[in-house]
Amino acid sequence: MSEDLLDRTMSNMPPTNEVVEGRRSILQIRIDILKVVMQGFGKPTQIMYRANLSWNALQSQLKSFLEGDLLEVEEYGTRRRYRITPKGADMVRSFQKVCDEILG
Repeated sequence: MSEDLLDRTMSNMPPTNEVVEGRRSILQIRIDILKVVMQGFGKPTQIMYRANLSWNALQSQLKSFLEGDLLEVEEYGTRRRYRITPKGADMVRSFQKVCDEILG
């Protein structure tokens, strides 16, 4: 990542000791979805409510996760259930580790 891009990204971030209100970043949304699925809530409606997303936003993210092998889908009849893959779980753990290092 170029230094200029990093500077611009960091300048838009709130101080780490403040509670963030308002819109979440796409990274925060994606990690929230993965965390929800990791906790065992794999039905789309459960994910939508627990991650506080609209149906359309959730669907686009789920599609992206499936393409990136972060989630897998189990279909039974007309229903679906999502499960986190080892790659997705590693991503959540890595993100948490970075947050712990920065905020800790």
